Amino acid sequence: MHIPLAILSSAAFTLAAPASNLPVVDLTYASYRANSFNETGGYYNFSNIRYAASPTGHFRFREPTEPTGRQCHVDNGDIGRVCPQSSGNWSLIASQFSKAYLNGQPFDYKAAMAAVPKSDSIVSADSRTTEDCLFLDVIAPQAGFAEKKARLPVLIYVYGGGYSSGDKTGNGDFNPAELLRMSNSGFVYVSINYRLGALGWLAGKEVSANGTLNAGLYDQRLAFAWVQRHIHLFGGDKHRVTVMGGSAGAGSIMHHLTAFGGRKNESLFSQAILLSPAFLPSPTMISAERAFNNFMALLNVTSISEARNLPSEALIAANAFQIYSEASYGSNFYGPVVDGTYAPALPGQLLLNGTFNKDIRIMTMHNTLEGLTFTNPTINSSADYLGTVTSSFPTISKDALEFINKTLYPPVFDGSLGYKDEFQRALGTVEEVNIICNIHYIAQAYSDKAYALRFAVPPGIHGQQTPYVFRNGAPSGVVPSVADALQQYIVSFVTKSVPTSSNGTEMPLYGAESVLVNLATNGTSLQKDDTANQRCTWWQKGLFV
Repeated sequence: MHIPLAILSSAAFTLAAPASNLPVVDLTYASYRANSFNETGGYYNFSNIRYAASPTGHFRFREPTEPTGRQCHVDNGDIGRVCPQSSGNWSLIASQFSKAYLNGQPFDYKAAMAAVPKSDSIVSADSRTTEDCLFLDVIAPQAGFAEKKARLPVLIYVYGGGYSSGDKTGNGDFNPAELLRMSNSGFVYVSINYRLGALGWLAGKEVSANGTLNAGLYDQRLAFAWVQRHIHLFGGDKHRVTVMGGSAGAGSIMHHLTAFGGRKNESLFSQAILLSPAFLPSPTMISAERAFNNFMALLNVTSISEARNLPSEALIAANAFQIYSEASYGSNFYGPVVDGTYAPALPGQLLLNGTFNKDIRIMTMHNTLEGLTFTNPTINSSADYLGTVTSSFPTISKDALEFINKTLYPPVFDGSLGYKDEFQRALGTVEEVNIICNIHYIAQAYSDKAYALRFAVPPGIHGQQTPYVFRNGAPSGVVPSVADALQQYIVSFVTKSVPTSSNGTEMPLYGAESVLVNLATNGTSLQKDDTANQRCTWWQKGLFV
């Protein structure tokens, strides 16, 4: 059973209220009633609001469209929606390996993979799974309804999950209760679904000709536009919208900052919080074409026109099988591509060249060990290392590969370069290319409007910050002082545009000195950003093509 977002977490969190006492919002195409009221926090929860027409049949693999028609009954939002999804089977052992590695223990990769469930058991049993999944949730403070002129700032959350998994609730992990408490219920919270895997990110020449590349980005953009059009009905101020995302969610936001090369300067949001922005910077369609051909073969069709005529069950199963069984370690097959339109070039290049939306205030954060989760445990030789690079960049030139191998990440294993063996060299490369360098690209481009954080609570692995961002109560493993500081920085940025904290460390602008706030168990401090290095400078230029 799916529990609405606002009744998760602490015991005192939400109390039910008679339906007659709950507000109804008319969106013209449908009316939605809040399904609960939180008396402790003083806010309503509106769940499962449609923001796009069903992306099925003829509308598969295309840019989403707005809802049409008029729904006659009032929707209580009690039918949960999750987009079809999957994760590579490697993800089932990644946490096992990370734990063993961090504890200095041996890890039997073959035995671990042998124990992974087979592909015939991987289609999600979640009853909420449906192609018709473009819905969002809104948590709206009561004050926004009582005082129609007192518009509140808005926070939109875009989940991560490798562009292949995730949903707007995170099964309760994205509960903003404490953030709202800290703000005195001072903002409206929106969380969105977007299409995943092949259904949201299928790419290649045929998709370009007979569909929409980066459909998942267009889903998110339409959700942002929905907020602009309707959030005032929930007490929100469309002129004070912050988008926040982690991992793939932040990687998506990076693409929105550079959307259309900055030519369409629409004010869909005014601020962005990017937590470990992740994606593989792929300037060519070679890998995308392979994924496309493989997906068509799994469907037993030869074109997306034929694929549009298949039942949902066929696409859901093929998507799940492809990602689970065939994705290489650290990858889930799909993600943003350079399409010449929404993404006219790699975001790093667009930021370097000044072709991006410059009217956005920024806050970024990265962790100290981002790459461990995504680095293949079997790498133990120079050939393995080079194979990792060439599999990520199949068109890389011989000269570029040699530069990476001998100059950028030379095989010097005395620890002076941050790595002591081939695995650690690969780890450093993976995390900089896919995540860490993105931080510097963004913060440098927005230097006079950007604030930066580094999450340095050991071990600092990818995603470790999520229970700190959405900390409620006293979860085990979360350092209270760090969670307090991080949540205060987020809340003050969302509500006042300047991140502040009671810990005494004022967060300066990133500036020319590349200054960030280091969040650690022993306190916070100002340090130079470690992503401001020559390796990231080289990657940003796109010389690996």
